[in-house]
Amino acid sequence: MEKAIQITVIIGTLNRPNVLMSLIGQLVEESKKIQFEAIIIDQSTPENYKELISKFPKTINFKLIHFDKPNTVQYLNYGWKNAKASIVLYFDDDITLTESTIQAHLEAYENLSINGVSGRVINDSEKISQNQSVGKIKWFGAMFSKNFSYDKKALVHFPYGCNMSFRKQALNDLGGFDEKLSPPIYAFNEVDLGYRINKRWKNSILFSPEALVYHHQYKRGGTRNDFIVENVFQSNQFNYGYFLGKNFSIFENIICFLRRLPYQLIKEPRAILHILRGFIYGKQIRRSNV
Repeated sequence: MEKAIQITVIIGTLNRPNVLMSLIGQLVEESKKIQFEAIIIDQSTPENYKELISKFPKTINFKLIHFDKPNTVQYLNYGWKNAKASIVLYFDDDITLTESTIQAHLEAYENLSINGVSGRVINDSEKISQNQSVGKIKWFGAMFSKNFSYDKKALVHFPYGCNMSFRKQALNDLGGFDEKLSPPIYAFNEVDLGYRINKRWKNSILFSPEALVYHHQYKRGGTRNDFIVENVFQSNQFNYGYFLGKNFSIFENIICFLRRLPYQLIKEPRAILHILRGFIYGKQIRRSNV
């Protein structure tokens, strides 16, 4: 009798079939130990997609889907909506797994109060963090601490997008990732989701150092379909403002504003207009959801 699928692995990729296939090779080996399905959502050009098809393993639980137009939040939502398992695990295509990565994600959900897991991430050439403030939102969004290379368990406010998992039911209850986020990079998608999960179910996202990956951070491809620096900058700042406007009250926004303003004026004054535009849009969405 075939074993039940324990977890669904979801990967988005764009125009780097060789990078992806390195990870697929690891997943094929892992599938000999753990029963899981893999959904690969390719957003590449026809040429790169054709190359990927030719290399993709002919394995029943490995599925290759193609999107004609790259869109990070849409592929994230497609993944969990079409997953067979009750746990969904997201990887970037430019990571290297360890022997414990997938198993550690699975084991975390033995605690029924856990709705999300952020795995440990060591980026190439990164100094290992000794800061215990992992994945925290501070001053109602004025500051964020990441430090996902830390090596101790902790409860976090948001995960690292290249190595994160969730209960499918929690995603369904919250409507999944927010598709109103602005392209091209759809920044803050995991921060926004993490905040909403913890707002609904307090202290329910775990940082698991055993769920370790090495992240190579290739500069092109993956899910990025726009390499114009100014477009990326504007999108990032707009989404930051949108996150603040949508998720926090005016009182909380004022506290955030007072804490953030000195940094913004000194370091990134040109971002203020884009943040404000996103903030106004976020407030409109907040009011419509009341």
